[in-house]
Amino acid sequence: MEEEKLTYKNSRGESLELGINSVYHCNVSKDVDGVAGVTNVIYGTNSMGQHGDTYVGQRIEARDVEILGHINTRDKAQALSLRRRMLKILNPELDGTLTYEYGGFKRVIDCRVFGEPKIARKSVLYEFYFQLECLNPFWREEDEAREDVASWVEAWSFPCAIEEDGGMAYGYRAESVIVDCYNEGDVSTGMRIRFKALGTVSTPILLNVDTGEFMQINVVMQTGDVIEVNTRYGGKGAKLVRDGVETDYFRHIDVDSTFMQLAIGDNNFRYDAAGGVDALEVSIFYNKEFLGV
Repeated sequence: MEEEKLTYKNSRGESLELGINSVYHCNVSKDVDGVAGVTNVIYGTNSMGQHGDTYVGQRIEARDVEILGHINTRDKAQALSLRRRMLKILNPELDGTLTYEYGGFKRVIDCRVFGEPKIARKSVLYEFYFQLECLNPFWREEDEAREDVASWVEAWSFPCAIEEDGGMAYGYRAESVIVDCYNEGDVSTGMRIRFKALGTVSTPILLNVDTGEFMQINVVMQTGDVIEVNTRYGGKGAKLVRDGVETDYFRHIDVDSTFMQLAIGDNNFRYDAAGGVDALEVSIFYNKEFLGV
């Protein structure tokens, strides 16, 4: 039988599973609040003599998830051990993620413990209550989506036969003049843009064909260089990875560049470079984000 369950995992890799079949018993549909919808705030303005307000904008607020349950054992020593484990994992100094699962459906959200977890002995069992603050209120798929704008595709496999008078292609360049990053989520979202140089490349650029926005890096890339640009809110930046060493590359972003977001639906991109474009690989990574589960 399929069941709803939540798993909280902190940045040290320690996790708590919460569900009706867990020792940390929790009926997700009844005892958890805040996993479904979101709360928005609408901004307006008015002037003397105006009836009502004029719409200016709106924002979606951070999400609070409240979880209630009990430690499902009557053994006092085991209950105290499980209580200590829960308090250790729910460390407010650590980042965490909350994963919602129901059958094959899975969504993940970033969070932190907010306030004091309360674990108190009732008449028979220990009851627990804690709150998670999700500053980014959107749920996402567990794995990032990836779109390659230009890349090399392997063409060598076993068994292998090479003709005596002919050659063999070990790989070929798959060039997509335009690639569509289709955002199936409920809101626009940021992305990671990865430029990889297979030779010398100067001034790589990724252009949004639909909006005219672009991300351009004003540098000459050496063979093996990887430049990654993050356009997500709260994580915007750029870095170079060369011979395993990371360097901040924010200062090399062209001043007219835009930290582009993926709109809901189709987003068409193409790449270019001032020189060495045939030696450039470009990939886009993004999470589809959702208002609830």
